[in-house]
Amino acid sequence: MKNKLKRRIAWRNVVSYKQLMLPFIFTSAIMGMLFFIGASLLDNKFVQERNPSLVSIMSIAVTLVGIFSVIFITYCNRLISKTRSKEIALYEILGMEKKHINAIMFIEQNICFLAISVLSIAGGRIFGKALFLIFNKITGSQGVPLMEYPLTMKPVLLTIAVIGISYLIIAINGIGKIYRSSPIELMSSKHKREGEPKNRYILLVIGALFLGGGYFAALTTKGTLDAITIFFFAVIAVVIGTYLLFISLGSIVLKALRRNKKFYYKAENFLSISGMLHRINSNGLSLGSIALLSTMIILTLTMTASAYVQTDKIIDKMVEDDHNISILMNESDDRYCKYSMAEDDLKNKIKSTTTGDEKIRGLKIYQSYMNGFTLEKGELKHDYKKNLPVGDIYAVSFMTVRDYNKLIGGNYKLGKNEIIIAEAKRDLASAKELVVAGEKRRIIDHTKSGPKNMVIIQAQAIIVPNEDELFDIMKYYNKGYKDQKNQKMKAPYDVSAAWHVDNMKNDYSQRVKSAFESEGDNFTYGTREEKRDFLMQINGGFFFLGMLMGTIFLIGAIMIIYYKQISEAFEDRNRYQIMAKVGLPDKIVKRTTRKQILWLFFLPLAVAVIHCAVASKIVFQLMALFAVTDVWFFVGNLLTVIAVFAAIYLIIFIMTSKVYHRIIS
Repeated sequence: MKNKLKRRIAWRNVVSYKQLMLPFIFTSAIMGMLFFIGASLLDNKFVQERNPSLVSIMSIAVTLVGIFSVIFITYCNRLISKTRSKEIALYEILGMEKKHINAIMFIEQNICFLAISVLSIAGGRIFGKALFLIFNKITGSQGVPLMEYPLTMKPVLLTIAVIGISYLIIAINGIGKIYRSSPIELMSSKHKREGEPKNRYILLVIGALFLGGGYFAALTTKGTLDAITIFFFAVIAVVIGTYLLFISLGSIVLKALRRNKKFYYKAENFLSISGMLHRINSNGLSLGSIALLSTMIILTLTMTASAYVQTDKIIDKMVEDDHNISILMNESDDRYCKYSMAEDDLKNKIKSTTTGDEKIRGLKIYQSYMNGFTLEKGELKHDYKKNLPVGDIYAVSFMTVRDYNKLIGGNYKLGKNEIIIAEAKRDLASAKELVVAGEKRRIIDHTKSGPKNMVIIQAQAIIVPNEDELFDIMKYYNKGYKDQKNQKMKAPYDVSAAWHVDNMKNDYSQRVKSAFESEGDNFTYGTREEKRDFLMQINGGFFFLGMLMGTIFLIGAIMIIYYKQISEAFEDRNRYQIMAKVGLPDKIVKRTTRKQILWLFFLPLAVAVIHCAVASKIVFQLMALFAVTDVWFFVGNLLTVIAVFAAIYLIIFIMTSKVYHRIIS
C-alpha cells in the first residue's frame, strides 16, 4: 500500500470520527497546556527568586500534573480504540495487512500528537501570561511586568516529552492489540465488558473492610499530629475500598432485585435492571475513577481556597506586633536562668535600634520553655522513646503567669502548684489535675487564649506561677534526657520580645539585625509584614496549585465521563434498535435508558459527597497546619465547592446526554 493512500485513509478517519477525535485532542491539549504553564512557572527565574519556598512544592505538583496527563490521555485513547475496534477488524477482513493497519493508526496518532503539542504550547504561552500575572497577584507580588515571563525551551521540551510518552504507550498498546487479536476478537471487543468478578462476595467484604477502615481512621483522628500520620493510610484504604465496592456491590444489589420476580418482571423494571446490570459490570472501574476524581477535586479546592481566603485572619492570629525577636538561652550563656538580666539586656538592645523620631511602643518581653512530652496516667513525661508515634506527642510551651498576662492582656493569678492550660488539646482539654515535673498541679482554667506564636504548630501552653517554678520544670525535664545516640541533651529556652515602632524608617529592620549580631545564630527576628508575605506566598501558591490540580482532575473526570457515554451509546444503539423492532413503545425504551444513565451518572457524585463528608474531619484537622481553625468557615467552603462542582457535573451530564441520544437515535 502506498504511503499517500495510508495518509489519506488516516486523515479521513480523523475527520470521520471527529465526534471522538476533536474532544480528545481539545481536552488533551488543555492538559498539556496546564503542564506547560506549570513547568514555565517552575523554570521562571522571577518565580524562583520571589517564591523560593514554593519551588519544591511546585515541582511535585507539576510532576503530578504530568503523570495524571499521561494516565488520562492513554485511558481515554483506550476507550476510543475500543469504540473503533470493529472498523479495524473490517480493514483486516477486507484484506489489509496488519502492518498497513498499524501504519495507518501510527499516522493518525502522529496527526493527533502534532495537533495536541502545537495547541498545548501555543495555548500555554497565550494563557500562561495571564496565569503568570494571576499567580504573582495571589502570592503577593504586585506590578510584575510580562517581560519577567520569557519563553524558555525547557518547558517546551518537557511538554512534548509528556505528550510523547503518552503516545508511545498508546502506540505500543495499539500495535500489540492489532497483532494479538484476530478480526473476530476485534469485532467483539467493542462489546466486551470489563468483566464481572467471579468472587464478587469476597471483593465486597474486602472492599467494605478497606472503606470502613479508611472511614474509621478519618473519623477517629485526634488532633493535627494524628491527622498527618493517618491521612495517607486513610486515602489509600478509601481508594481500594471504592474500586472494590463499585466492581462488586452494584451487581450484587441488582441481582438481588432480579431474583424478586414480582418486582423484576415489569416492563420498566425489567429493562432498567438488565441495562444497569450490564452497565455496572462494564463500567465499575470507570465509575470508581469518576467518584475518586470528584472527591479529589472537591477536597483540593476546599483546602487551598480555605487557606488562601483566611490569610489575613491567620496573620492576625499569629502575629499581633510589628516586630518579634527570640533569643535562645543555653547553659553557656551568662544570662541562663537569670531572667531579669536577660530581660534588661534585651530591652536595652531594642531601645538602641531607634533613631530620630522613631519611638518604641507596646514592648512586651517574655520567656518560654517548649518541648515535646507524652501523657502517661495523668503525668507529663519527657523520656525518650524509640519510634514514638508523632500523634502521641504533646507540644507544650511553659511560661509564667506574668508573661502570659502581658501577651493576652489578662489578669490571671496563680498560687503554688496551680496551673492554667491555654489552647489545651486532646486529654489535656478535660484534665482537672496534671503531674508536671514530678508534682501534682491543679488546673484552674482551660483558656482558649493561647500565645499567638503557637497557632501554626498547634501547641498548648502551660502557665505556671513564677520564674522559679518555670526553671525548676525546665531543669527537671532536662535532667537525664538523652537523644537517639544516648547522648545527654538539655533543651534551651527562649527569651522573646514583641513591639511596635512609630515613625519607622525603611532601614529599621536592618538596624535591629545589626544590634543583635553578637547573639550569632541564637536569635531569630521577623516582622509582621515579612510573615504576611511568606504566608501569602505559601497559601497563594497552594491555592494556585490547587486550582491547577483541580482543573486537571476535572478534565480527567470530564474525559472519562464523555468517552464512557460515547462508548455506551454505540453499544446501546443496537440494543435500542432491537427493542424498537420487537415492539416495545419508544417512550418506555427512552425512559428506562434515561433512568439508567441518570442513576449511574450521579452515583459517583453521591459517593464523592459521602467521601468528602467523612473526610471533612481529618482534612479540617490538617488545615490547622495553615492556621485555619474556624470549623464553620471550612464547612461553608466545603459546601460551596460541592455545590459549584455539582452544577458543573450537571452541565456535563446534559451535554453528554445530548450526544448519547443523538448517537442511539
